[in-house]
Amino acid sequence: MTLLDKRFGRFTVLARLGTFMTMGTLATSSLAAAPVPTGWPPAEARVVDRLVAVVNKEPVTLYELQRAAAPQVAKILRETKDAKERDDALRKTIDESLDQLVDDILVYDQAKKMDLTIQVERVDEHIKKIREANGWTEDELAEELKKLGFASLADYRRHTEREMLKSQVIGIKVASRVKIDEGDVETEYKRQLGQSGGIVERRSAHILIRLAEGASESDDAAARQKLVDIKKEIASGAITFGDAARKYSQDGTRNAGGDLGWYVRGDYDPSFEVASFATPKGEVSEPFRTPFGWHLVTTIDEREKKVTAAEDAETVKRQIRFQMREKQLERLYKQWVRGLRSDAFVELKDLGLDT
Repeated sequence: MTLLDKRFGRFTVLARLGTFMTMGTLATSSLAAAPVPTGWPPAEARVVDRLVAVVNKEPVTLYELQRAAAPQVAKILRETKDAKERDDALRKTIDESLDQLVDDILVYDQAKKMDLTIQVERVDEHIKKIREANGWTEDELAEELKKLGFASLADYRRHTEREMLKSQVIGIKVASRVKIDEGDVETEYKRQLGQSGGIVERRSAHILIRLAEGASESDDAAARQKLVDIKKEIASGAITFGDAARKYSQDGTRNAGGDLGWYVRGDYDPSFEVASFATPKGEVSEPFRTPFGWHLVTTIDEREKKVTAAEDAETVKRQIRFQMREKQLERLYKQWVRGLRSDAFVELKDLGLDT
């Protein structure tokens, strides 16, 4: 079995609306462990009692904003060379991270008003899974948590409980309102098939360097760099992609040269499909991150598959329903949070980012 199990809807949009799902609370990806790069915030801004916002009566500190923005800030500084473009992207990321922190507080407030609770056993199980997946003792886990900005294991436990509560309230207040019209599904199904009556299938191969949730910053960087080096080795002609997969990949497809076989949109995790469908036939992608680790992917072939059997038609419709649900859920969530903001006291402080 591969790590990219063909389970439709493996990760719902809830998991991508700010790490609300329970196993995403330590880090949506290991990039959450990335330190804030030099440049922002300034070193003296690490004082944790400097406020960047007040939401009702709850403060948001610069340190919390720093921790929230760190993964995207690191990515921007790594990938954006033009100074103006980089500065604009950093400002946008910081603003968006602050907005997310404000939204998180408002959502958590709703959970408290609804008297929702999380059993201690759920938090214990979550922490146990993280320790077991990484082979850490409790002391080692505490050290890794400090790298992520948590003062202690107790601090992380509080964070985990809060994230679980937010996930619960979003399920009640937002997900329960999602309604899919089967007439719309049928219309989209006919549009996608068009006159040809087929859908695009893709055959890809990948190389995976596995990385567990909560992996350290150094492990994350090392995994990415390993794939950078592997791609260079492939590009030089020293090794084929298939042989590289057999040698380096940590997925169950390694013995088949990383070959994933034929698949359509919706078969795999969305973060994997975005990269795989963007990679032209015969080319190798840049390293990219998914919940499973770091990947390289190459497109072996692409074809149009005729949809004739009822089972195939239902598979396509199921994918369409999932995509519609994802879009509707995101729209309803944003609408709901805007309503929460309109009824709340929100004061945003000057971050002092103007030059």
